[in-house]
Amino acid sequence: MDGRWPVLTLDFETTNREKGDAREPENRIVAVCVMLNDLTLTGREAEIQLEFYSGKPVVLVAHNAKFDLAWLNRQGYDTTHWLVWDTMVAEFVIAGNRRWDLDLDSVAQRYGLGSKGRLIDRLMKGGVCPSEMPEHMLLERVTWDVNKTYKLFQRQVQIIGDSGLDRVMFTRCIFTPVLAAIEPEGMTLDPERVAVEYERLLLRRAELLSELSTIAKGKKLKGPQLAELVYDDLGFEELMRYGRNGKEPIRTAKGKRKTDKDTLDKLKASTPEQKRFVELRKEYGKVDAALTKSVEFFQWVCEERGGNFVANFNQTRVATHRLSSSGKSITFKNGKKRAVQFQNLPRVYKRLFMAPEGYVYAEADGTQLEWRVGGSLGRDEQVLADVLSGHDVHKFTASVLERIPMESVTKGQRQKAKPNTFKPQYGGRKGTKREMEYYEAFRKRYAGMNAEQERWCHEVLATGRLRTATGLIFYWPDTRMTNDGYITNSPSIYDYPVQSLATAEIIPVSVVYLFWHCKAEGLNARLVNTVHDSTAALVPESNLDQYWKLVVECFLDRTYEYMDVVYGIKMFVPLGVSYKAGKYWGDGEETTVSYPAP
Repeated sequence: MDGRWPVLTLDFETTNREKGDAREPENRIVAVCVMLNDLTLTGREAEIQLEFYSGKPVVLVAHNAKFDLAWLNRQGYDTTHWLVWDTMVAEFVIAGNRRWDLDLDSVAQRYGLGSKGRLIDRLMKGGVCPSEMPEHMLLERVTWDVNKTYKLFQRQVQIIGDSGLDRVMFTRCIFTPVLAAIEPEGMTLDPERVAVEYERLLLRRAELLSELSTIAKGKKLKGPQLAELVYDDLGFEELMRYGRNGKEPIRTAKGKRKTDKDTLDKLKASTPEQKRFVELRKEYGKVDAALTKSVEFFQWVCEERGGNFVANFNQTRVATHRLSSSGKSITFKNGKKRAVQFQNLPRVYKRLFMAPEGYVYAEADGTQLEWRVGGSLGRDEQVLADVLSGHDVHKFTASVLERIPMESVTKGQRQKAKPNTFKPQYGGRKGTKREMEYYEAFRKRYAGMNAEQERWCHEVLATGRLRTATGLIFYWPDTRMTNDGYITNSPSIYDYPVQSLATAEIIPVSVVYLFWHCKAEGLNARLVNTVHDSTAALVPESNLDQYWKLVVECFLDRTYEYMDVVYGIKMFVPLGVSYKAGKYWGDGEETTVSYPAP
């Protein structure tokens, strides 16, 4: 921030339907304050400044800037040339993985900048709409917010620069406007497919409950009667542990037999009736979860909203700094208020989302991203050789677990082995005898990556913190070595530098380039989602080939360039991108492209 661009600090106060969400048509702006460098303006004078800088280079400073960008976009301001500094995100970058309160009042107090007036706070928390509050008090509030935000910005710029966090913060700055543009797009369900799945799950749940009830012989499937069914009628043995008096059953604090999910999942079935009960109970749990957590919501959305709904991206929730998602709540006719987010949907339900006429769902993701990133960070020759040769890492897993040659591994064995493949990359050491044999084989095969991860552990053990390749700092001050030589926090220390670089830096950079390249080329492609290592877009079928060329360029060439120029990281192991398209999200034949950085 060398002063060449004007600094515009902004805050809106809006009506409070769904927390002032700009996507709610009934919401409106109630008060606005703008600080131009150090000149504070409100009302029409603030709006004039926004109009003047629309389409011109400016540094926009705001706390939770994505919220304000959504309102700027809704009002028609051109923010294309604005560089965004979000003081909430900046504080998250400074915090690393430390759990700090990030609301403006908490951050301001942490910097010794005082606290907001409590009356407006109480009114807002009490559900009073800002439009009904005294105007002079609202203006005082919005002016306080802007002044404190500007002072935070000034201090954060210094701290972030001195701490070597400027490159990470720059990536966050350029990603925020793209997220603000993606959020309003939403995704649309196919009502017919949803209805079929809804009816299927309802019927299957009823069938399962009926068979479980038959086994229960009238007993309730909860509370004391469930304990009687499980332990007396079906004859399961309670889980045991060694106590003061030798081996004893594991029970509740009140001495009752346990029937919670975790306990029931661990019970060993030996008789046919026990095995059938276990099978039915597990399937019932899966069906009920799918129905109540996803498909019931989808059915309501189709009935009342034509199938379209939106979600929010969270930039300051996950310790590794990758995005998370939360659903935007919807109140339905039956009075229920529900939300489903976009990022952790069961994979099978991608097929319920359809593209509009003339469009396809185009999905692109970073191929084996975290494995390749781990290999790059460890300059692992074996990871490099395996990527270049197309080595099937899951077949290798299965061959070790099954103790057979790789060429003898079946498709089923390969699929079964997948959950274990990358566990040792994230510090996994415990398991069955064969699993532990595999974990050791993985560490030996990829010795370069493992050695680098071990180096991280010893650095944290010595200093309590770790600076990653991008400059981001993670903190584990309680790390210690146990009597058997194990370093506590090892799984997180193994994971965070890899996951952070892969999904908090590389993918955001790829998505930013893709978003702006589509704009620059006039391609009518709308990015509608980004999930960890992937992005989904609605693309006209006639433009698909052009879009794929941009995907490859942005996920590989442009990202290689950015990593090198901004972070000084030359990818030792090539990145890869896989892409496919179809009428429904997740459909299509997958194509993979991978080549080394120049």
